Amino acid sequence: MKQIVFALGLLLTGVSIAQNVEKDFNTIQTADQAEAYIEGKQQKTHKLLTFNAVKHNTSLAKELISTGVGATKTTENQFSKTYFKVVEKTNEPHYRISYILLDGNEMPTKDIEKLRKIIFKQHETQLESFTNLARKYSMAVNKYQGGDTNWSKIEDLPSTLANKDDLLSHSINDVYTVSNPDTKQFYIVKKTHAAQEIEEVKVIRVEERK
Repeated sequence: MKQIVFALGLLLTGVSIAQNVEKDFNTIQTADQAEAYIEGKQQKTHKLLTFNAVKHNTSLAKELISTGVGATKTTENQFSKTYFKVVEKTNEPHYRISYILLDGNEMPTKDIEKLRKIIFKQHETQLESFTNLARKYSMAVNKYQGGDTNWSKIEDLPSTLANKDDLLSHSINDVYTVSNPDTKQFYIVKKTHAAQEIEEVKVIRVEERK
């Protein structure tokens, strides 16, 4: 009898949690509201996630991307129940380039000029691939990825490179320089892909332990 009562109590608790989450979800319509909700709850299991049609290939990501704003989904395992709601969906231009950063705060400008000439010569004569040159010389954190930015919205690129007209003016495989004397940042950039529009969704994720 005690086991039945205990099991019934767990069932009722689960139903109550689900109803509370559904009620909360009804009040969340935007990404800003989702962020405010997560901040208010202060739970590590509550997050605002971004799924990108190119970067994320899981069945969950594909399903959420295929839906519209307001769509919900629930998953469950023996330990927890997780609720998802799409709060934003966009289809924006994304850009993909590779770059080598030479930082004038770490190296004298005259040495940067010499190094740029060496890098261009090695690339033009095919002594080294751009990927290897980035790994060898770049001072950016993505040097270990060969300078690849992966698919990024323009605001997610380094600010010196986030110029739409400049990005679109170059052909694929063009290698060119971009500099910012104010910040002493000097870039050697390779355009690796044409810009493309990519679907992206923002999803609030709420996980409740059983």
